[in-house]
Amino acid sequence: MASISKQSPLERLMWLALCFLGAASYAWFAIRGYWAQNLANRLDQTSLEKSIALEPRNATYHDLLCRSMIFVSGQPSQAISECKKSLELDPYSSSFRLDLAQAYFFGGEKEQCLDAVRRAIAVDPTTPDTAWSAANFFLIQGDTREALQQFALVLRGEPTLATPVLNICWQSLHDINRMQGILPPNPDIYLAFIKLLLSNGEWAAARQTWSALMKLKQSFDYHDALFYVDSLLEARAVENATDAWMQLASRSKAMQAYSHPDNLVVDGSFSEEILNSGFDWRYTPRPNIAVALDTNDFHSGTRSLSLTYSENGSDAGLFEYIAVQPNKNYQLSAWVKSEDLETANGPRLTLSDASNNTISVATEETSGSTTWHQLETKVQTGPQTKLLVIAILRSPGETRIQGKFWIDDIILRPM
Repeated sequence: MASISKQSPLERLMWLALCFLGAASYAWFAIRGYWAQNLANRLDQTSLEKSIALEPRNATYHDLLCRSMIFVSGQPSQAISECKKSLELDPYSSSFRLDLAQAYFFGGEKEQCLDAVRRAIAVDPTTPDTAWSAANFFLIQGDTREALQQFALVLRGEPTLATPVLNICWQSLHDINRMQGILPPNPDIYLAFIKLLLSNGEWAAARQTWSALMKLKQSFDYHDALFYVDSLLEARAVENATDAWMQLASRSKAMQAYSHPDNLVVDGSFSEEILNSGFDWRYTPRPNIAVALDTNDFHSGTRSLSLTYSENGSDAGLFEYIAVQPNKNYQLSAWVKSEDLETANGPRLTLSDASNNTISVATEETSGSTTWHQLETKVQTGPQTKLLVIAILRSPGETRIQGKFWIDDIILRPM
């Protein structure tokens, strides 16, 4: 082939003209695409129609016009035509098929709507977004069986959507057995469902779901489930709370360290993390009373609880629920120590009935400077008492107090 330098002037001119036309054509297509995209970004019907006039084979523009006609201008019949055009250009788009289903739905064409939904599922059978949209279509049309199948797929593929999925399913069905049928073997989803049930006061359904969770034999962090024990304690369902606490402990070696068979007080030696939940210690800071875990001064183990008083105060902010039997005798003991604890009435370890907050028994007060020594007392529970509260209190709390108090090895056992 002859080089350009050997071509005649006419040939070179024709060559340059072809290059110019090619560049001009490329620029025109690029500019037209840019204009079309800018128009489409406005999302109004007129701009979308102009973008389609510039690029009639862009499936996305037809779909956007379809959506505008459905939700903005209220023209479902015209929208159907645009959605079909988008599918002619891209027949494998599940989102386009779902938009067509929307157009059919608002146009009152139920069968065509469901057919478009099923075709979207056939094109994209595993994507959670497609399943979510399809499930809502089926639910609106009253087809709960197919809706649940798609919601189950969402739960398996996108657990972060568990709360809205479970909420819409429960509100629509209110059938615990059918709901459990769509739950994947994922403890997080079971726990999310239990939270939903508790928020709606569905205690029986929550207990059934909890039992199913325990049968899964799937591992999970016991911290994530303590809310269930707390809810039962708040409702004073003591036996159920105790069972749930023991079930969690049976699944976690870390949690087993909190309890001892001969002591009803959980972590009476303050050797474990304070859970602020369940049957473990709960702590809320109080003014003028600094609470800390002391690793330098303790009666046994590796640490004790220290309280530093600066002015006054009654409640140290630390307490624990203890499940007990009615009409039963118990013995309470603890080891305490004090340093320069100046007060007319020192701190005491108390047991109260959780049903009315009435103090059932209290140890002797501690004041001054003392070495480690044991305090003991006895209590008999009332005929209806099932739950006690153990705490560190002063009464009255308005009197002045200053100094430090330690407590360790708290034990409550039946006599």
